[in-house]
Amino acid sequence: MKDVNMERKKGDFSRLLDLPGFPAGKTVRRVLIGGARPENLTIYLAALAASSGFKVVVADGANAFDPYVVAKFARKEGFPEDELLKKIAVARSFTCHQISTLVRERLEPMIPPGVAPFIVLLGPGNAFFDEDVPGEEAALLFRRMMARVVEMSRKGFFFLMSQSFSKGNRQRSFLLRELAGSADAVLKLKPEADTLQVVMDKPPMILRKPWEAFEEFKKLT
Repeated sequence: MKDVNMERKKGDFSRLLDLPGFPAGKTVRRVLIGGARPENLTIYLAALAASSGFKVVVADGANAFDPYVVAKFARKEGFPEDELLKKIAVARSFTCHQISTLVRERLEPMIPPGVAPFIVLLGPGNAFFDEDVPGEEAALLFRRMMARVVEMSRKGFFFLMSQSFSKGNRQRSFLLRELAGSADAVLKLKPEADTLQVVMDKPPMILRKPWEAFEEFKKLT
């Protein structure tokens, strides 16, 4: 088994993603993964971050966190499953008020000083499509939440967000556009020829070489 003491020197989000051909020197603190089944790749990258010394906190707004993805990663990389899972704190929310409060007030205090913070947002837009919440109220809460995300990222927090764009209230689809607009990079998963491909939507570019982390993820699925 690998050494469970995984607290290392503060990492770099762009090196963690290691996207081939990504513009050198570009600041990357907020990444959005969308498209087909984006949650499991996001959880896989959270496990990779935890194994690399990041303090990982997951705000799950889609009830999508799957510990078996972490367990599969741990077995593949030779880490004790329980120890790696302990490196990932999961907080679930079920309403737009809950996830907005979670992101704005609770996430930052969950990060101990002196560690590299890595925040995962699973389905951050889902709850804001709830038709029981007036549109103006939902939009206000969403924008306050995302303003807090930007504020925390400027302090050095790294955000990895996962959002399905195939479901939701079409009248509130502008919230998803705002979510993508807030990200430094947007990746989209596409099923093609019985396999899963990844494309870069923002900045628009072609990944000329295989993305190693993504290729390893596909081996587990």
